[in-house]
Amino acid sequence: MVVNKTYTQGLLICGEIDYVQSTHFSRDFSKDFILKFSNNHSIYKEVNLTKEEEKIKQADKDEGLQISIDVPRNNLNPEFFYNDRENFYFMEVWYDNELLVKEVGLAWQWDLKDEVKKIGKFNCQKASSTFRGREYTAWFTEEIPVPYGPWKFQGLSGLILEIYDKDRVFHIVAKNVRIDKQRDCEIKVDRSKFNSAITIEQYLKKKDELIKEDFARLSSRLPKGHDPFVIDEDCDDCKEEVEIFKDE
Repeated sequence: MVVNKTYTQGLLICGEIDYVQSTHFSRDFSKDFILKFSNNHSIYKEVNLTKEEEKIKQADKDEGLQISIDVPRNNLNPEFFYNDRENFYFMEVWYDNELLVKEVGLAWQWDLKDEVKKIGKFNCQKASSTFRGREYTAWFTEEIPVPYGPWKFQGLSGLILEIYDKDRVFHIVAKNVRIDKQRDCEIKVDRSKFNSAITIEQYLKKKDELIKEDFARLSSRLPKGHDPFVIDEDCDDCKEEVEIFKDE
């Protein structure tokens, strides 16, 4: 059975969900997020942000000395993903630059499965979908009948509490659920900022520009006589992206 953006309306409900979002490429990395939602919209936002120090690592390889640099993030404005059922926006921080993007055409096609399991106290059903080069498994609960989820995931008949891709490089799971049924489920969002949102094509172009600018910045700090840093397309942790863009 395939489902496209099916959900229950009528029940006034809102809540907050704490999630842990993890990536597992050549290095493991986790971030904390909170999803705030009402019947009409949701926002998935970073929490518990801390400043980091720049880390420089050197390793002797057959082809010579290899230097890797972990660039610290100084811009601690939280990344977010906003969904009002009709529009979808997200903001990511790249090299301390905020990229606010309007996504168009996020129509998730879900294949519902018969498998069920418990996540906390909630009965969850399994569903699967494919999105930008990855096959995803979601566990959602109709006990929270809203079509939202973490990150860009959406469109099921209940809230998504866990999701991961086939290769387990991207995994998001709920750790705490707080539900409230009340008359006013207001989520404060400054929608005026969305007027400056760029397209996904502009976002991809800007990301590439920022990467090249940062390599040039790092090269300018090298001692005199050293070759500048170059982007190694074949390195272990280059191009390690959750989304695999092909046609954008």
